Amino acid sequence: MTVAVGTMHGKAAAFAPAFARWLDAEVRPSVDLDTDALGTFTRDVARVISPEDAAIAKARAASSELGTPLGLATEASYSPAFGGFGPMIHEELAVFVDLERCVQVRQKLRTYAAVTPARTVSDETDARKYLSQIGFPNQAVVAWAGGDLHKGIQDEATVLALLRSGPVNLEPDLRAHRNPIRRRTLRRLAWILAARLLTPCRACGCPGFGLVDVERGVPCATCGEETASVRADVFGCAACDERVLRDRGMQVADPATCDACNP
Repeated sequence: MTVAVGTMHGKAAAFAPAFARWLDAEVRPSVDLDTDALGTFTRDVARVISPEDAAIAKARAASSELGTPLGLATEASYSPAFGGFGPMIHEELAVFVDLERCVQVRQKLRTYAAVTPARTVSDETDARKYLSQIGFPNQAVVAWAGGDLHKGIQDEATVLALLRSGPVNLEPDLRAHRNPIRRRTLRRLAWILAARLLTPCRACGCPGFGLVDVERGVPCATCGEETASVRADVFGCAACDERVLRDRGMQVADPATCDACNP
């Protein structure tokens, strides 16, 4: 069994151990697929479709390129946590497609990640301080210098050479093959997804039964109005309408989460 991974950034290596161990599957990366055409972290190519649609498109394209019905791709997003202070929320989405069964299995992993903000540096001291702060060279940087974009820099001399022409804007390179923290998250996601693909639907037997949604509406402890707090997890099948609710056992919600008590 071969699973094609739509990637230009080494993601197949993150999925290979788990898929080999639990699914006896060979994971192979796409060869000619330009995944950057669907959007880039560096904003030189805008993303015009959702992360899920982008992952589906990459997975399907990879399976077509390598001639296998099984495809896989991921998309990541970063958003501020705690009002913009502290770490970022890092959400990694994997989509596994089986073109023979006409199913798509989605698996998310959300975690916190320390992402150093971009900074404009004007001299070698500032540059070295920033590089040390982000964990360079294991964590690569992206540099904007004189209107030109330079990706994947892992050599201090390259950064210092760009400074000779003026100030340089530096930021972490968030692509998987240049970001060790993201690679660790992808490896965790691979084991979770592999375990899910080993779980068959009790109704139709299709692999990939797992979390598909949540039900909200835990009543407020003070006024009794429904809140956005999660009441139950919804597990479902990618191929049929089988659904199972698993109550979280939360009887009442903190009034701080209630729109009626805290409009």
